[in-house]
Amino acid sequence: MTVCKKAVLLASVCASIGLFAAGRADYLDLMESAVNAYTPERRVAYIERIERDGITEHGFARLTANIGILVANGRRDELRGEFVRMMDLCAREQPIAEKRNGATRDGHLAVGSEFAVKELVFAIDEAEKSGLFPKEKTDAWRSALTPMLAHEIYSKKPEVGDGKAHNWTVFGSASEQARLACGMGGDPAWVEKYVADQLRFFDANGMFRDPGCPMMYDFVTRLQYAVILSLGYAGPSRERLEKIMDVSAEPTIQMQSVTGEMPFGGRSIQFLHNETVSAALCEWYAAREAKRGNAELASRFRAAADRAVKSVKRNLADCPVRHVKNRYPSDSLYGCEEYAYFDKYMITMGSWAYLAFRFADESVPVSTAVEPDSTFVTGPGFHRVMMNAGDWTLEFDLDGQIGYDATGLGRIQKRGAPAPLALAVPFPVESKYRLDVTNACPLAIGPRGVARLAVESAVPRESVFRYPGGVWRAKVVDDAVDMVVEQSGEIAFALPAFAFDGETHPRIDCDGKTLAVSYRGWTCRYGTDGTLADTGEIFGNRNGRYRLFEARAKDRLRVHVTIKEDRKQRRTTP
Repeated sequence: MTVCKKAVLLASVCASIGLFAAGRADYLDLMESAVNAYTPERRVAYIERIERDGITEHGFARLTANIGILVANGRRDELRGEFVRMMDLCAREQPIAEKRNGATRDGHLAVGSEFAVKELVFAIDEAEKSGLFPKEKTDAWRSALTPMLAHEIYSKKPEVGDGKAHNWTVFGSASEQARLACGMGGDPAWVEKYVADQLRFFDANGMFRDPGCPMMYDFVTRLQYAVILSLGYAGPSRERLEKIMDVSAEPTIQMQSVTGEMPFGGRSIQFLHNETVSAALCEWYAAREAKRGNAELASRFRAAADRAVKSVKRNLADCPVRHVKNRYPSDSLYGCEEYAYFDKYMITMGSWAYLAFRFADESVPVSTAVEPDSTFVTGPGFHRVMMNAGDWTLEFDLDGQIGYDATGLGRIQKRGAPAPLALAVPFPVESKYRLDVTNACPLAIGPRGVARLAVESAVPRESVFRYPGGVWRAKVVDDAVDMVVEQSGEIAFALPAFAFDGETHPRIDCDGKTLAVSYRGWTCRYGTDGTLADTGEIFGNRNGRYRLFEARAKDRLRVHVTIKEDRKQRRTTP
C-alpha cells in the first residue's frame, strides 16, 4: 500500500467513526490536500502559462495564496521558493489583469479579480506574521497591491439598483475590506456601495438570491459578508447585515445533510469546495455565538463544521483526488460546468478552508448530540423542503430548474453511507454541466411526470405534497423512510439505481418487489407493495450514471426505503 493510500485510509477511518473533531490543524490539512492535488508538473505548467499569457482567472491567485499560507504556518516549506516566484508573478500581473485579459474572445468577462485580491492580501499578511520572508520582499508585494483602484481591477461594476444579483460584487467588497483591514489600500466607498446594494437580494430566511437561486451562492455569498464583518466593517449597513446573518443562522444548520453535504440546487454543486464553504461559514457563526454567550448554538455550529470537514475527507480518501464528487478523470470535466475546471475549483477547496482556519475558535466544544429533527421550507425562490430526521436527510425540489435539477425527491441520504448511494442530486434535462449520457427528461425520486409540487404540510419527520390529481406523503419511521402516493389510475414512481461512478459499478439486484443497490459496503433497498420494473433507461447526474427502475401500481403505491451497512462487504471494499 502506498503512503498516499495509507494516509487517506487512516483519515477516512477516523472521519467515519468520528475519532477527531475538526480544528484549525484540520483546515491546514485540507489546504495541503488541495495543493497536493496539483502535481509538480501541473504547477510548473500553470506558472509558465501565467508568465506567458498573464492572469486570466482567479485560480492562480488562490493556488499562490494557499501555498504561501501553508509555508507561513509550517507546512510545505520546500515550496517556499515556488511561492515567491508565484507571488512575484501575481504582484506583477494582478494589478493589470483586467485591462490585459478582461474579456475573452467571445466577449465574456474572465478574470474575476474580485475572487483573487483578498486571497493575495491574506497570503501577504500570513507571510509577514511568519517572519519567514525578507521584509523587502513582502513590502514589494504590498507596494504592488496598495495602489490598485477598485473600479479598474474588478470585472463587474453594476449600478446600484441593477435588476440582477451579482455575488461578484460582494466578493469584490470582501477583497476591498481585506485591503483596508490589512493596510494594502482599499476603497471604503466601494465596500459600502455593494454591501448595501446587495442586501436587497436576501429573502425572509436570510438566504441570498443570486440569479436562479443556487444553493451554493447563498452559502458562499453569506460567507463573504461574514468575512467583511470579521474584518471590521462598521458602515451604515452593518446593523441590517447583522440581523440578516442572525435570521439565516439556524437554517444554515438545518440545510446540512446528515452526510455533511451542502444542499443541492442550481450551479456549482457537488464539488469538494462546497463543504469547506459551509465549514467556514459555520465556524464564523460558532465564534460569533460563543462571544454572545450562546454556548449551545455555538457548539452545534462547530459540530456542523466538523460534519462538513468529515465529508470532504471522505472524498479525499481516494487517489487521485478529484475536485468533483465522482470517479471520472478530473480533466474529463464530467459533472462540471464549463467554468468548473480542475485548476480553478480544486484549489478553491483550500481557499475556503483557510477562512475556516481564520474563524475557528477551538475553545468552543463540538456538540456530540444528534441534531434535533427538523423540516425546513425555504422561500419560494429556492422552492425546497429539507427534512433531517435522526440518521436521514430528504431534500425535495418543488419546481426543478431546467439544466440543473428536477422536481421531486432529489436527495435521500443516510448518516455514514456514501452520499450518492440512493441519491445526492437529481437528473437535469438540457444539462448545464457535462455528462456522458443525454437525459430524456428531468428526473428525481417520486411520481413521474410531475412538474411542480405544492406543500400541504411539512413537520418534523413528515412532509405531504400535492400535485394535479395526486398526493405524496413521505415520512421517516424508525430506521427507514416510508412513502405513499395516491392518485387515480396508474402510478409510476421513479427509483434511479446507482450504476457507475466513473470507476466502479455498484451491484444492482431486483426481484420485482425489492430493488437493492450495494456500493462501498452499504446497501440501499427499496421495497414496494406494487411491482418493480427496469425501464432500461440510463440517466446521468454529477455523481455518475443511474439505471431507472419504476415502482408501479394503480391508485395507491407504497415505497419503503432502508440503507444499511454491510460490514462483511465493507471489509472487502477498497
